[in-house]
Amino acid sequence: MSLAIITGGFLPVPASKGGAVENLIENFINMNEIKNDIKLTVFSTYDVNAERISKNYKYTKCIFYKVNPICKVLDSMIFFFAKNILRKKNCHSYRFIMQRLDFLNKVSRNLKNYDYDKVLLENHPTLYLALKWRKNYIKYDGRYYYHCHNEFPGTYGCKNIIDKTKKFISVSEYRQNNIKQYLNNQCDYIVVKNGIDTSKFTKDLSKERNIELRKKYNISIGEKIIIFVGRLIEGKGAHILLESLEYVKSNDYKVLIVGSALNAHNVMTSYEEKILKLAEKYKDKVRFTGFVNYDDLYEMYKLAYLAVLPSFLGDSAPLTVIESIICNVPLITTNDGGIPEYVNKDCAIIIDTNTELKKEIGESIDFLVNNKSVVNKMSLATQVFAKEYTIDNYYKEFINSIK
Repeated sequence: MSLAIITGGFLPVPASKGGAVENLIENFINMNEIKNDIKLTVFSTYDVNAERISKNYKYTKCIFYKVNPICKVLDSMIFFFAKNILRKKNCHSYRFIMQRLDFLNKVSRNLKNYDYDKVLLENHPTLYLALKWRKNYIKYDGRYYYHCHNEFPGTYGCKNIIDKTKKFISVSEYRQNNIKQYLNNQCDYIVVKNGIDTSKFTKDLSKERNIELRKKYNISIGEKIIIFVGRLIEGKGAHILLESLEYVKSNDYKVLIVGSALNAHNVMTSYEEKILKLAEKYKDKVRFTGFVNYDDLYEMYKLAYLAVLPSFLGDSAPLTVIESIICNVPLITTNDGGIPEYVNKDCAIIIDTNTELKKEIGESIDFLVNNKSVVNKMSLATQVFAKEYTIDNYYKEFINSIK
């Protein structure tokens, strides 16, 4: 079976510039290189490092499309207007509009000129434009799938094509129910929970490296490190973590904010500016790493005493929850979206988003900072969940979902 995967056209695959979905696709590719169950073609925006990595693949062909320079200029203008004139809260979503449209036009041409048994659209409904243009939806009727990670922001004039999707594959029951209600169609739906390459997160951190990293971020050896890992966008709740610090009475900790809004792209969003300004109040307690390469991310978790992931705007199934579990790091998180489908109260303090969230998080941090025995018990409980979220399990279930 041949499968064409259409990525978002924003970040490259292999995931040389990060991205949760992009890393998930790369892990799927890596497993298929071992299993050789399907013949893969992956459409991706161009990146020199991604192209270099892809040359090692035997059973996957990566087709890279370079960004049109005109699109770069137009996207910069659109982003500037959204951020500084319209002052959009979600200005990050305006950053690569023209790049994505140009990318999808090129993908559409390829789908027209070549044949694939099945087509998988990864995570954004604009990708249906690659099927709409050149009437590819007719050619691939009954053979295209959609992988749901986030909510549908719209149907982009593709509702009839969307309603003929062979199957919607969602990362959580929450996301599946959300998409079902929004689209109100008779398509097939299935849940395939996320999984990660556990080998990337079970590596040890040497004592020397621990000292080196603490020195880099100006954190003393005795201080407990509380990490936030994720994109710096409002729904992930980094600002809530910072606001919660007023309720933390203990002084024996540092907060490490790991990530950026647009991954490896060197662009500052208005939300990131807000976070930096907010952190000034707690500048003695807060450190920022910026973007961290996925292969190095395990180091951040290995430094951590606990992780705080305060999502509050319908997070489907954040990989950071799984990564924390794999690294045996206890969690303070919320009952937002699909998160409760991935953790329970044995390994996480799960806070209701309808409560006074920052107060609950702050008091929970204070409690765990002062109760190492509880943290150790939670850490042991993560090992049960860790067995569920391997990339091997994910790969098998995903292959079955598209048969």
